[in-house]
Amino acid sequence: MKISIDPVTRIEGHLKVETFIEGNKVVDAKAHADMYRGIEKALIGYDYLAAIQITQRACGCCPYAHAEAAALAIEDALDIELNKNGKLLRNLIIAGYKVNDYVLHFYTLSSLDFIDVTAILNYKGNSDKLNQFKEVVKRELQSKSIFPSPIFTNRYKGNYLELKELNIALINHYLEHFEFLRKSNELVRIFGSKAPHMVSIEAGGVTTKPTPERVLKYIELLKEVKKFVEEKYIPDVLIVGSHFKEYFKIGKGVNNFLSVNTILDLDGNYLFWDGFSKDFNIPEKVDPNEIIEYQDYSYYKRDGAYKPLELQELLPLSLEEFKQNKKKYSWSKAPRYKDEVVEVGPAAVVINNYLRGNKKVVDLVDKFNKMLGITIKDYNSVMGRHLSRAILSKIIVEKLEEWINLVDIDELGFIQLKNVPNNVRGIGLTEATRGVLAHFTDIGENGFIRNYDMVVPTTWNISPLDGKNRHGALEEMLIGTKVKDPKNPIEIARIIRSIDPCLACSVH
Repeated sequence: MKISIDPVTRIEGHLKVETFIEGNKVVDAKAHADMYRGIEKALIGYDYLAAIQITQRACGCCPYAHAEAAALAIEDALDIELNKNGKLLRNLIIAGYKVNDYVLHFYTLSSLDFIDVTAILNYKGNSDKLNQFKEVVKRELQSKSIFPSPIFTNRYKGNYLELKELNIALINHYLEHFEFLRKSNELVRIFGSKAPHMVSIEAGGVTTKPTPERVLKYIELLKEVKKFVEEKYIPDVLIVGSHFKEYFKIGKGVNNFLSVNTILDLDGNYLFWDGFSKDFNIPEKVDPNEIIEYQDYSYYKRDGAYKPLELQELLPLSLEEFKQNKKKYSWSKAPRYKDEVVEVGPAAVVINNYLRGNKKVVDLVDKFNKMLGITIKDYNSVMGRHLSRAILSKIIVEKLEEWINLVDIDELGFIQLKNVPNNVRGIGLTEATRGVLAHFTDIGENGFIRNYDMVVPTTWNISPLDGKNRHGALEEMLIGTKVKDPKNPIEIARIIRSIDPCLACSVH
């Protein structure tokens, strides 16, 4: 029996997932990335600095990470180190954006997989906000529109939260999180100039000057952002985790985790460390030269595995070849590290940093593990990925408070690049919201881009089969899953959304 979810809703971009069921268990899975962008090769011939702005257009959810990775690649090629304010201001932008994305993912994209929104129909309180929402839900459930709201009506039947009061409390936080998103976006705009697609991140630092007014505004907004994260977001994740403990065992993928150094502190250390771990052993340090991408099951003419920048062009199948194709099923390539399938993302960051002894991570993981009765191995799961985002958010908001107070007022955090580069290459590695992001730039004569490659988090996670017929991370998470009701495959939907797919990024 085949179960096809097409399209998967409440994600960024166009994803189709097919699962094949025998005896109520998934025995095979295919993740189809059904869109094509081509931003990488469209960069060829442009000025090397253009990559910072153009690659942000891969995605409206996490453009900050592409700006950072593109800038890091240029800084690597030119051996540039940022000044103090450059490091601080970049951290204040990118780390602030990460928290925005983590909260958005839990509430906007995933919470409705666990909250029973129909519980609001029994609400009898005096909150205008909740009563207005009650009317919206009532209207949607009674609607005979051929295009009803998918939030309320096109959802799977399943084991949602049962306690009415708990549902209503989480619905209230769901509604409040939209105001949080407004404030956290404003937080990013203070030094990013705009959000999304900020214009102030450049090779050499950040071009926005930290005036007293901007610093004070950042401090003011950060207090509210931190309060929501600590008083609502983290407790809500823990509540959902405690009521759906079986999901600490569901959605397990490969036991290979990849993460990279991200968010450089003033002391030269990173807030979160790199690592490649197998079977929860101590991670080894990461070498970006060990990244390859298979194309055997991707809609491109050429099969095989190639290192970034190895191919000058990337030709898709012709229409006739596409019609005759019986094998290829995705626009996504299949990245591998040391020729291994890996999971990237918040859980990989938490697992690798825990195994390497990052104290901030270890302390929070041990605290939450005790509360929930789980171990570090349970983070390779649906609920483990949600909990990981909450852990990272807690660490980040505390560091943001520290960094904003270290900024030197009215001191520019930007170093003007003096010479146009010629014939240099650079690699920009960072952790985007969804996992490992790598930009590879090849700058030719007079500073024009000769070649460019992006290896993106969702490309790692939703990759198709590779040249050795190994499934990608998401496909592995789905295989072996028990589906109670094939007509309502909520287990499959929860697994897919736990990795927060971004298809616009994955096919860039």
